[in-house]
Amino acid sequence: MLIQTKREGEYWDFKEKYHLNAANLLHDIICMANNLVDRDSYIIFGIRDQTFEIVGVKDDENRRNQQQMIDFLKHKKFSAGIRPSIKMQSLMIMQEEVDVIIIKNSTTTPYFLIEDFSSYGRKVRSGHIYTRIGDTNTDIDKVADINYIEYLWKKRFMLMNSPLEQIIKRLEHKEEWVLDECSEGYIYSNIYKPEFKIVLYEDENAGLEQYPDFYAYAMNDPETLYRQFDIQYQGIQQFRGQIVVLDSGRYPTVIPEKSRAQFLEDYDFGYFIEGSTTHKLSDFFYIENNDKEGISRKSFFKVILLFKNEHERDQFIVHVQRNESDFKNKLCSLSEDYSALELSSQYLKNQVVKHLNTGKALNQMLIEYRNILDITLKSNE
Repeated sequence: MLIQTKREGEYWDFKEKYHLNAANLLHDIICMANNLVDRDSYIIFGIRDQTFEIVGVKDDENRRNQQQMIDFLKHKKFSAGIRPSIKMQSLMIMQEEVDVIIIKNSTTTPYFLIEDFSSYGRKVRSGHIYTRIGDTNTDIDKVADINYIEYLWKKRFMLMNSPLEQIIKRLEHKEEWVLDECSEGYIYSNIYKPEFKIVLYEDENAGLEQYPDFYAYAMNDPETLYRQFDIQYQGIQQFRGQIVVLDSGRYPTVIPEKSRAQFLEDYDFGYFIEGSTTHKLSDFFYIENNDKEGISRKSFFKVILLFKNEHERDQFIVHVQRNESDFKNKLCSLSEDYSALELSSQYLKNQVVKHLNTGKALNQMLIEYRNILDITLKSNE
């Protein structure tokens, strides 16, 4: 898609060949890492300048692989030792090999050196903050304008983000949070930002449903408790959700999202998206000490899917719909004994078993689907 635009932009840059000069390579990576559109950026090799013709890099003698790129950055003197995170991917486009350096988006901007790096007369300067404006990098012997530098520092301290986004980001550091009991229930408070709070309290609707969701029956003990939680900033609610505490208190998790694949009948399944708000909250509430060896967590994710992103979820659902017979064969092959399930009717029991087996069959298919994609990618490389 980017090649077809026949132009360069705020987060992508085309190169016909790999850099001859290491300083130019480092400068390009830093500019892309400090992009102003708050997203992953790309340096794409094998595309001719001006004409944007795909010429490939198969015979490029300066071609580098991912490990070489990582090692290259590893030995540069970045401020606080924080360097851009990159990965490389090779693609076959129009029968030509095209390499892409993917510079991952992060909140650790601005990236800059604390020691000059020189190569054949070109110098990436210590203390200079570079960025990219439109399709143009900051000159190697200059610094970005002050308003762009201010933006990059604000990004680091998340001053451009909403309070909810700031709180969700801080959930990655559990050591920053302390738990106290109060009249409302329980409160998690951030020790560095005490205005950030997560309040847990009894679910007023708990008990209205006679039976818990199907994944409770994947546990050794189906006893289940529901709680509500509010994420608050300065006492103002930013987000409200529900927790289900499974396996007699051993495994708390946010309620999974639900979706379905349309066949002759509907097969509902539960899932999370890696890095989503619900997934990050689920990881935050999980207490390893309560779940020896992660047994409850493993049981949960046998019947709940975890997608890498929304695109994978959407493409996987299409894949399942196209391979309905394979899905149903997997369902039929599952032979786990659920005779011990205690439910009031055979119909309810059949529904629970159907959902449990659906999750297991779809997890098997997800593993196979990813393996197919990996094999395809490697064959293209």
